[in-house]
Order: sequence, then structure tokens, then C-alpha cells
Amino acid sequence: MFSCCYCQQQHDDFIIRTMEKLPVHTEVINLRRLLFPKNFSDNINVDFSLVKRDEFPYMYFLINHSSRGILTIRKEIDRDELCRLRRCRCDTWCDLELEIIINSAKYNIELITIRIIDRNDHKPIFLNNYINLTIVENAQIGAMIKLEAAIDYDQGKNSIIDYSLVSSTSLPFSLRYNLIRGDLSLVVEQKLDRELISSYNFDIIARDGDNQTGILHVFVIIDDINDSPPKFEQTLYIINNISETVSIDSIICRVHATDDDEGINGEINYYLISHDECFQIDHITGDIRVRCLLDYETQTMHQLEIEARDRGEGYKTDFCT
Repeated sequence: MFSCCYCQQQHDDFIIRTMEKLPVHTEVINLRRLLFPKNFSDNINVDFSLVKRDEFPYMYFLINHSSRGILTIRKEIDRDELCRLRRCRCDTWCDLELEIIINSAKYNIELITIRIIDRNDHKPIFLNNYINLTIVENAQIGAMIKLEAAIDYDQGKNSIIDYSLVSSTSLPFSLRYNLIRGDLSLVVEQKLDRELISSYNFDIIARDGDNQTGILHVFVIIDDINDSPPKFEQTLYIINNISETVSIDSIICRVHATDDDEGINGEINYYLISHDECFQIDHITGDIRVRCLLDYETQTMHQLEIEARDRGEGYKTDFCT
């Protein structure tokens, strides 16, 4: 079995390029042809052997037919594993150096370099395939939320080359990916409004050079800020024909306001602004109760001003009469 390899000479060293994960017994290079290209002859009396046998990286190779110098794969080479274990510099090349003993008319040692070429045998993966994010609705345009990038154990063009957003609806976000640092961020591109859209569902696709993909499912919740004021259902409540004999603590009216915010920002309390000791309002329900005996001869009409106030930070208000 033969491998497809490419040999180049650099100074006095030989560099042989070969693919990772070749089957055991695959031929890497014919050392006789490599080291004696001009004087190649089966009649030349020369033997080839490795300086070491079971140490790294010699354990991956074997010389079959010492006189012919056939360097073969002894143990499968996983380039990605070598990179993970830092047995080679994968930011540039994954090079394994071998010293070859040449025993001919004179004893000689030649250094050759086996450059292991990456095979695209991994696809991008996210450690978590589903995440929840919370983004405050007043986030500035350009704000970035850092995400955990996908992992691809391959290198170079076989590794991750880009990310994309996939959604069935328009999104106010984009992605920013730094190829050098491997940083991935979600960027706010438009003003957010929780009262219009309170959440978003979309996918982030990581893609390598061979178009293999990994998918991250994202659910974004827009966190409410107190940007909506309460609003009374009516600005004017008219109550007619209240008898002056109405008993104390009777409910004569209920006012009601709504607020589009959520949580504490949407909770409303009611307050009686006008100073009229004959009436009291329930802060929670908005019920208006009689607190004194009414006397038509003394006062025929009462005008009350009521405030609705939300409970959010920097509270907002509305008024009715």
C-alpha cells in the first residue's frame, strides 16, 4: 500500500508530507530513492534503520526491507491528538523528525522530517447545543454578548472558517468572529423593544472549510426596563347620584390603569392626590371608599385627582379625575 506524499529538500533536511491516519503498513517514502536519487541502484550495498524504535515519534514508523529503505506506518498517526498533547506545533506545521542510520561504505545519520497533513475528520461542535440569553431592552446598538465558540479539532481550512445566523424571522443581531483569537460574539444591531418582541429564537451555524457544520440553538429573552408609563382606562370618571346617606367604608367607584411593562415595572399603585378627607383609595385595587358622612347641603360635588404610579426604578405615572 502506498501513500501520496510530497518531498522537498530544505538545507540538509528532507521534508516528506504525508496524510494523517493512514493505515498501518502504508508506505511513506522510499529512503533509497530519497537519499540516493542520482546513484539509485539496487546493486548499491546500503542498509537503513531508525536511530530509535519505541520512543516518540519513532514508534509511528518502521523500515521494511532495510536494504531497500521502505519507511512505512507502524502505528496510526492522529494529528489532532498530537496537537492536543502538544507533541507538535500545530499553529504552523505538525512535523515529526526522524534520524535515519545509513550504513553503507561509511556510517552516516540523516535527518528527515515527516510533515503530517490534516485530514478533515472532525466537524464543528458546540459543547452545549442549546443556550438561553437575557439581553436588556435598552442595550446600546453595537453592544456585544460573548458566546462560547464551537470546537473543531482539525486545523487550517479544515477547521472553522465562519459562523452564520439562521432564523425564520428578521433579527436585530449579527455575529462577530475573530478568526485569530477564536472569539465569537452576538452584536446588537437595532434598538430592542420588549413590548413589541419579548423573545427571539434562532440558530448559530459553525462551518468548516468542507462545509461541515455544527448547530447552536439560541433563545434570547429581552429583559424589561421601565419604559412604559401606566395608562388609565378613562381619564374622567363621573359618578352620579351618590346618596348622602351612603354608609362609611362603602365603595363608590373603582379606577383601573394598565402598564405594558412586566414584573415590578408593570405593577401599579394608586394614590389620591387631592386632599379630601371624605374619600380614600385602595393602593392596590383602585377602589374608592367613603370615609365620612356626606352632606349635600354643605357640598354638592367632590372632585378627586388620582395618580397611578408603577413600581419600577424611576417610576412613571398617569392621572385621572
